[in-house]
Amino acid sequence: MNAIIKKIHIYLGLLSFSILLVFGIVGVWAALRPPPPQRPPAVFSDREITYTAPANLTDKQIADHVWQTLNPPLTAAAPEFAIRRDRDHNLNFLFYSPNGLWRVSVREKENRVLVSQSRNRFAQYLNALHETHSGSRAPDWRIRLWTYYNEFSIWTLSFMALSGVYLWLSSRPRYRWGQVSFAAGAGSFLLLYLLVR
Repeated sequence: MNAIIKKIHIYLGLLSFSILLVFGIVGVWAALRPPPPQRPPAVFSDREITYTAPANLTDKQIADHVWQTLNPPLTAAAPEFAIRRDRDHNLNFLFYSPNGLWRVSVREKENRVLVSQSRNRFAQYLNALHETHSGSRAPDWRIRLWTYYNEFSIWTLSFMALSGVYLWLSSRPRYRWGQVSFAAGAGSFLLLYLLVR
């Protein structure tokens, strides 16, 4: 039994090594990142597109039509709660992807759409991939594959933690550093849990 669990433990670790490394890099980056007021502002590139909104559509339907027209890669259509009219009655919404953000403003009276696009830096890109989960609405198959890999890695990490404890208890339960490490990890978790409850 030990040999089988050890092999599964090792191979799952190798299969999810890359994504777990991304999780670690993103965690360190998030901890060292300056607070929002001190962060450099995002750089947007602006463009204008000729666009005539079809008649008799709701705001959500117009936003969906713009999404289909622009076809921004790796994004999903804007959810209804994120679609707003400004004081000039222009329709505004956002599209998100791991690569960056698209700000869209539909100027129906002027028959045009203003698009401002920002590109994520590498750490932001990794963070966006790290945050991508099975609830993602993006229809793009590449994002769906990434969500499956993320889910797989989370379950893998859980199994590796449990199988690591099993392998320790079944082979060297009296090993002092193992006992100290387990007690320190479990104790730290319990203490932090109580402090933030």
